[in-house]
Amino acid sequence: MSKILNHTFFFIHILYLYQMSINAEFNSRKEQVVSSLVEYVDPERRDKSPKGFIDAPILDLMHIINQHPDYYTTSSCSGRVAIYQEGVQVHDDKEETTTKGGIWLYVTHDPVSVPAINKEEWIVQLLFGGHQPVVFDDHYSDILDRQLIYFKFEPLILHIEASSQQKAMHLVSLANQIGYQNSGITPSRRHMLAIRSTLKIDTPIAYVKDGTIHCLVKPSFLILLFEMSNQKFEQNIQRMKVFEDAMKKELDESRQHEVKKWEPMEERRERMKKEGLAKRMALLAEEKLKKKDNSIDQDDLLEDVSQIIL
Repeated sequence: MSKILNHTFFFIHILYLYQMSINAEFNSRKEQVVSSLVEYVDPERRDKSPKGFIDAPILDLMHIINQHPDYYTTSSCSGRVAIYQEGVQVHDDKEETTTKGGIWLYVTHDPVSVPAINKEEWIVQLLFGGHQPVVFDDHYSDILDRQLIYFKFEPLILHIEASSQQKAMHLVSLANQIGYQNSGITPSRRHMLAIRSTLKIDTPIAYVKDGTIHCLVKPSFLILLFEMSNQKFEQNIQRMKVFEDAMKKELDESRQHEVKKWEPMEERRERMKKEGLAKRMALLAEEKLKKKDNSIDQDDLLEDVSQIIL
């Protein structure tokens, strides 16, 4: 029994040291990432995003997540409308479209009001920028072989590292309950997860040929897409607020748990007394086994155990 106890304590100690090492690595990564975040336009500092700083609508939510001891954000986007032109690469003397090397013709992270007059001229200028000629083409062929331009509405997305698999699964479950149904664990050596919703628009609206943008839809349809995106922006912000409130509750519960870890002197004395009794019981049982005393009374042992529990 002595060998069993020694082995048990050894493995418990090894697991404890391993967990301490994992926690230290997590906290080190968290400190490095959080300290590098750029929250506003700064000509001397930029983060790794194309924009160079955090989207303003998501700042409060990120602050709350990053205050939680078990989570921190690794990348984020509060939501956006974007016009994306596919890239082109040459393969065997033939041009082929590719997701790499594309161009963002227009990006906004905020709703934009549609003017009451001159809507059609306004939407074309806004989305395509006037850098290339734009024509409206009802006759086209081989559209899938063309260099396409997409209208996109992309809702909030957050990439988060958790301190453990259990904490990652808990946050994914919470996000799904709020309405981020596309959330899930990201395959990784670390405990990574992505928070995403289904508030999305992704549709081709034009193609490029000989330097000219050929629009596949009428300006009125572009305005409709933009107005739909404004509605989704509002839904996105409302859902973000619900998530923010839920994370505030998670943070409060975490802080309360940390307070509970503090042990008053009287409770500590009582705990140490019970631990001492437990050790003595283990030694007593070991001594009786060594003497090969087969007359150990089970009721006596149960009574001793009950004293430890009480």
